[in-house]
Amino acid sequence: MITVDEKLIVTKQINEVLSRYAKRNLIKEFLFTFSFPNCSKENSKLKAKHINPLLETIYYYQGDIYPDTLVEVENYINTFLNELDENDLTALQFLTLNENYLIHIDDFENEDGSKYTKEEFEEKLGRYFAHKLYEPEKNGLNEELQEMLQNQISRLANEIDLSVLNKETISEILDAIELITE
Repeated sequence: MITVDEKLIVTKQINEVLSRYAKRNLIKEFLFTFSFPNCSKENSKLKAKHINPLLETIYYYQGDIYPDTLVEVENYINTFLNELDENDLTALQFLTLNENYLIHIDDFENEDGSKYTKEEFEEKLGRYFAHKLYEPEKNGLNEELQEMLQNQISRLANEIDLSVLNKETISEILDAIELITE
């Protein structure tokens, strides 16, 4: 850890590197394996029959995840998260904090209510984020991560057209995954 005077310092660059890694690698893998379960990324012979029926259902629900699909989606997300090592999970947690940054700022301001100087505010806010990272289960970060992954699935379903399943559909899904993870 990088520390200065017993304070955890996460630089802007470290945060950006972790978030970029999570988005470009982990979210890409997540969306690919969700879209094409039981298929390898190296498999150049993807076919329309390989598309996850659950993705098709969510597409027909216009990206919404209803109770009849929620359990399956949650199971998929939990399996994916359980297979990650601690470093990859941490990277996804950083991405989640970044995705929800404005919500956290509002929560922090409403929770505390005190008036601080800019430096005091930044230090307290940093501690607030560190606390979320150190105890993700207790502070709801794991639930936020699961919600963020659900939102990624919904976004993918909204970016593609599954009304006709053919060879072009495969390319469209792969292009949408690239777009989402840029």
